[in-house]
Amino acid sequence: MDTRNNNQSTAYDKIKRLIMTAELPPGTKISKRDLVKRLGIGETPAREAILSLEKEGLLYILPQSGTYVSKIKMQEVYEALFVRETIEKLVFSEACDKITPEEIISLEKKIQIQKIYEDLEEPEIYFQMDEEFHSAFYSIAGKNFVWKWMQLLNTQLSRYRYLRLKVPALPRHSITEDHEELLQLVQMKKKEQVEQLVSKHLHLIDQDVRYVQAEFSTYFDG
Repeated sequence: MDTRNNNQSTAYDKIKRLIMTAELPPGTKISKRDLVKRLGIGETPAREAILSLEKEGLLYILPQSGTYVSKIKMQEVYEALFVRETIEKLVFSEACDKITPEEIISLEKKIQIQKIYEDLEEPEIYFQMDEEFHSAFYSIAGKNFVWKWMQLLNTQLSRYRYLRLKVPALPRHSITEDHEELLQLVQMKKKEQVEQLVSKHLHLIDQDVRYVQAEFSTYFDG
C-alpha cells in the first residue's frame, strides 16, 4: 500500500473511532481543520475520510451549514440486530463442533480481561474484548468474511452498544456472565441452548434501551 493510501486509511480510522466512541457526539458539527490539528493528519486524507464516512452514514452534510455527526437511528439498530441474531445463532452452533481446547483457553482469557475492565469508567477496552469474543466464534466457524461484512451493517448497533457501556445504571457484568455461559454451553455442544442464549444476549438491548436513550437523549434520531 502506498503512502497516500496509508495516510487516508489512518485518517479514516482515527475519525471513525471518534464517532464510534462518541468522542465526537452525534449531532456535533465537525471541522476538517480541527480534525487535522487534533489527529495530526493531512488535509487531503481528512477530506477523503470525511467523504467515506458520509457514504457510510456516519456523517451528513447540510448545505450552507456544514458537516455533522449523524445521530443514531434506532430503526437501523434493530435491523442490524435482526441480521446479527439470525447469523450469530448459526455461527455459535457451528462452533460447537469445531472449537478446540486451545481456542477455549483463549476465550477464557478474553473473559477474564473483560472482568478486569467491568467497572472502569471508560469502556473502550471492555468493548474491544466484547468484539473479540464474538469475532472469535466466527473465526472458529470459518466465517471470518461474514464477520467483516457484518461490521459494515452493524455500524449503528455498535454505536449504541458502546453508549450502553457508558450508562452507570447498566452494569457490565451481565454481559460477561452471558459470555461465560455461552462458552460453557459451546464446550458441552448444547446447540439449542447456545442459540437461545445468543438471542437472549443480543436482546439485552430490549431491556436497556430506555436507560441509554434517557442518558443520551440528544444522540438519537427516532
